[in-house]
Order: sequence, then C-alpha cells, then structure tokens
Amino acid sequence: MLHAIQRTPWYAKRRSYLVLFWREITPLAVPIFFENMCVLLMGVLSTFLVSWLGKEAMAGVGLADSFNIVIIAFFAAVDLGTTVVVAFSLCKRNPERARAAARQSLALMTVLSVVLAVVIQFCGHHIINVIAGNATPEVKALALSYLHISVWSYPAAAIALIGSGALRGAGNTKIPMLINGGMNILNIMIT
Repeated sequence: MLHAIQRTPWYAKRRSYLVLFWREITPLAVPIFFENMCVLLMGVLSTFLVSWLGKEAMAGVGLADSFNIVIIAFFAAVDLGTTVVVAFSLCKRNPERARAAARQSLALMTVLSVVLAVVIQFCGHHIINVIAGNATPEVKALALSYLHISVWSYPAAAIALIGSGALRGAGNTKIPMLINGGMNILNIMIT
C-alpha cells in the first residue's frame, strides 16, 4: 500500500502541498473561521443575556432566533455567491465586473432586508404562531417582541455579510473578521 502511494504524482510534491497549505490556505481559512465563530457567538450571547430574565424570555428569544437563522442563512447564501462572482471576476482581471457584482448584491440585499423588516413588523404574529405552535401566549408575546426588535438588524447583517463576502472574494479575510468581532463587541455593549 505504501509503495502504491509513493508512486503517485502527489507524493513527490507533498512538501510543496504542505507549503501551499500553510502559506496560502491557512491565512485565508483562519480569519474566516474566527469570523464565523463571531457570527455564531452573537446568537449565543443574546440567548445567554436573556436567560437572566427567565425561561419564558429565553424560550421567546429561541423561537424568534429560529426564524432569524433562516433569514441569515439566506443572506449567507447570497454572500457566498458574491464571494464567488467577485473572485472569478478578479481572476479574469475584470475588476469592473467585481465591483458591479458587489454593488448589486449590496443594493439588492439592503433593499430586500428593509422590505423584509417592514413586512415582519406587520405579519410577525403569523410567523410566531407558525413557529411557536402550542407555546404559551406569554412566550409568543415575548418572541414577537424580540422578533420585532431583531428584524431591524437585518439591513446591517445583510450589508456586513455581503461586504464580507466581497472582501473575501478579493482575498481579504482579515477585515471581515475584524468587522464581525466589532459587531460582537457592539452587541455586548448595547445589551
């Protein structure tokens, strides 16, 4: 088996692949890892801070956050698409197309997130009724209250995610990490 592995073209270049990993992949992957950890920590932090208010408040935040996660996943999907288009455009030496893709994604998602926030303000009780099922009226009211407040973070989240995606596509992963770290710090200070 070892002899078969040693005859592969990869085996002769294994040291160069290791160098590629440490010099090119790791500097991109580590900031992305910390950026994603910051995004996840914001939801955990909200739940932790609300846990001091009681189990009903914690259940309400959990219900509203389950809907918020779906919306953020949609923003993240567009963010990934922006990353790919920007990276592809820059690889093809077409910076105008990269800028246009980033601009269009930012504009579209900002407008969509504001419209979504307005719609949820008026139809949030239907969303909570679907998500909450047989929860107590107190939990539903707390979830609706939290949802009404948290939807106004959608435009900022969309801008941050799409901007981070465009920067990642351009090869800059440190600034998105710092932005998300700053958002965590701001979240802690506000709450």
